[in-house]
Amino acid sequence: MMKTIVIDGLGLIGGSIALAIRQQWPEHKIIGVDINHRSLTHAKEKGIIDDGFTQLQGCAEKADIILLAAPVSIILKHMEQLAQMQLKPEVIITDVGSTKKKIMAKASVFVDQGILFIGGHPMAGSHKTNITAARADLFQSAYYFLISDTLTDQHAQKAVGELQALLSELNVKWQLVSAQQHDQIVAQISHLPHIIASGLVNMAQKEFSSSTLSLKLAAGGFRSITRIASSDPDMWTDILLSNRQTLIDKIDTFSKLLKHVKEALHSSDRHAIQNYFQRAKITRDSINAQASSYAPNFYDLFVNIPDRVGSVAEVTRVLAEAKINLINIHILEIREEINGILQLSFSNQNDLADATCELKQHGLSVVRGE
Repeated sequence: MMKTIVIDGLGLIGGSIALAIRQQWPEHKIIGVDINHRSLTHAKEKGIIDDGFTQLQGCAEKADIILLAAPVSIILKHMEQLAQMQLKPEVIITDVGSTKKKIMAKASVFVDQGILFIGGHPMAGSHKTNITAARADLFQSAYYFLISDTLTDQHAQKAVGELQALLSELNVKWQLVSAQQHDQIVAQISHLPHIIASGLVNMAQKEFSSSTLSLKLAAGGFRSITRIASSDPDMWTDILLSNRQTLIDKIDTFSKLLKHVKEALHSSDRHAIQNYFQRAKITRDSINAQASSYAPNFYDLFVNIPDRVGSVAEVTRVLAEAKINLINIHILEIREEINGILQLSFSNQNDLADATCELKQHGLSVVRGE
C-alpha cells in the first residue's frame, strides 16, 4: 500500500533516511520540506524525493508519516505548526532530534487531537551535514533511540512497528529509553566531548598564535581526540542550548575531575595521577568487550600504514576486491616519516576476520582487531 512520507529537513540525516526509504519502498511517495532550494533541487534531480516544498503547509495534510529532521529549535516550532493543521487521523509524527526532553514536552500539543508522536534519534552522522553527503547506509549497525514517554498503549506499539518497518532499510539497532535517560546519555558521550574537543583546539590556537610552528605540531593524538571539533558550529550551538541544564551539570562534574588532577600535580601525588589514568584505561579497554557482549555496534581493525601516496587506497582496494563491506574508516595518526594507524570498522565479526586475513595476505601490518 502506497504511503505519503513527508520529511521536514533535507540535510544529511533527513536525506539519508529518504534514500533508505526509497530503496526499500519505491512505491511510497516522498515529499521533502526544506528552506534551502538547492537541497530540494538536488533531492529531486537524484530521485530522492518526488516533490519538494519550502514549508509544511500544503503538504503535511496529505502525509501518512511526518518525519521532522531539522535542528531541535526548528522541530519545536514546526510541531506547533502541525498542531494547527488538519492532519490525517492516523498520521504518525516522529523526529530525529539530537535532544529529547523539550521535544517530548512539546508533544503534548498532539494529545487532544489523538495524534501519536514518536520521539527518535539515530546515533549516526558526519561532519558533513548537507544532503549531498547523504547515503542510505549511513545508519548501518548504529543505535536508533526511540523515546518511551509517549509509547504507553497498544496503539502506540502498533505505530512503532509501522515506523520500524518503514525504516527497516536503515539496519539500525533499536533502543528504547526515556527522554530523561536519552539526554543524560548523549550529554555524556557526545555533547560534552564536543565541548572539550573544541576547547582544546581553541586553547591550542591561542597557545600557538605567536609560534612559527603554529598548529603544525598538532598531530597524532591531538588530531584524533579533537577531530569532532570540525563539526557544524550552528548545529552544535542548537544542540547545546537544547540540553543546557544537563550540560551545565556535566561541565561542573568534569571541572571537579580536572581540579583533582590539578591538586595532585600541586602536591606531586604520583599515586593519585596514576590512579586517574589507570581507572580511565580499565574503563576504556572494557568498552569494546561490553559492546560485543550485549549489543555490538561495530567491529574495528587497526592497520599500520606507511606515510606514502596510495597507502590508504591500497587498503580499500584489497577490501573492495574481496567484496568485504567497510562501514567506516578513520586515520588515527599520520605524520612524516612514521607509520600511521588506520582504523577500519565492520558491521560483523565475519567481515572483520575476512578483512584481517586478506590484508595480511597482501603484506599489510595488522595491529589488532576488536
